[in-house]
Amino acid sequence: MGNPTILITGGHYTPALAVIEEMQEIHPTWKILWVGRKYAFEGSRVPSSEYTWIRLMGIPFINLTTGRLQRSFSVYTIPSLLRFPIGIMQSLGILWKYKPSLIVSFGGYIALPVAIGAFVFGIPVITHEQTHALGLANSIIARIAKKICVTFPETLSLFPKKKGVLTGLPIRSQLFAPPRAPTFGIPKETLPILYITGGSTGARSLNDKLFPIIPKLLNTMMVIHQTGDVSSQKADGVKKQLKEKTNRYIIAPFFDVKDISWIYQNADVVVGRAGANTVAEVSALNKRAIFIPLPWAGGNEQMKNAEQYQSTGNAIVIKQDAVTDVSVIQAVNTLLGRVKTSSLFSAKNKNTGTSNMVRVIESLLSSYAR
Repeated sequence: MGNPTILITGGHYTPALAVIEEMQEIHPTWKILWVGRKYAFEGSRVPSSEYTWIRLMGIPFINLTTGRLQRSFSVYTIPSLLRFPIGIMQSLGILWKYKPSLIVSFGGYIALPVAIGAFVFGIPVITHEQTHALGLANSIIARIAKKICVTFPETLSLFPKKKGVLTGLPIRSQLFAPPRAPTFGIPKETLPILYITGGSTGARSLNDKLFPIIPKLLNTMMVIHQTGDVSSQKADGVKKQLKEKTNRYIIAPFFDVKDISWIYQNADVVVGRAGANTVAEVSALNKRAIFIPLPWAGGNEQMKNAEQYQSTGNAIVIKQDAVTDVSVIQAVNTLLGRVKTSSLFSAKNKNTGTSNMVRVIESLLSSYAR
């Protein structure tokens, strides 16, 4: 196997972080590269959360400019299509320069030109499908990939038996080992802790719904809010208006994984979107949660994730247009009054997704040694 170069790319970077952490631990001589988007939005100078995390891990980050392939036509379709060939040409240049042994994709439009470039050069590709159903990009990548790792058993039926591998969803191991104290200060008051997170991108529309409710929530609890960069300034404004309760509202664009681990350990209720990664983390850590699914998620995927965890009794689902101070506070109080039930994960398989995926990578490297 030697000391291979692994190039990782894709839109779902949180499970990728889990895989990177494990590879760095058990294969410290492997060289890892990341290809992704440096900025959060087109035309923005705000760094993307993936860029922030990957740089913190000391991994070389290679920016890629490309367009999205879209199933429906809009005013953005043609400009996006025109950028897609740019992404392919850039990907070919990146692959020629770094000559990776293997591409590991975590789906999304950013990974597609890289996978096409890998096909041209004969570089093997592994892709991970986080959700129940494939998006357009990953359905194309799946045709190129040698192995397709999936989170859910029912997704296996979409692929040839030789390609599909049920790995589960990689979850960062550090989430299961919280520190004694966070790096940020916390008030000495004994209050329930509410953790608000928009997932990896901060969820601006979700934050906008919740900001007006923050003062009422602080009457009876402490709120820790991961806002994302885009909503950070607005959160600062909310905090400045709180006066005597300002110390109960703890905000940051992003918390590092150790702080998130502490927050999960101590939070009484988690409020957030219902992406596969958020639901998996909440379930693995057996937390009570209020899920507000992204209304325009493809195939209503987030609602399906939320309802699955709601069936355990540990969660309440609120549609975004039904978010009010009354609905959120009522849901919080209801969950605080419930006895937690069992997680969707057993104690034995809480974090097997990461090790399973690394084993697939090891196996493919052995088969396609370069």
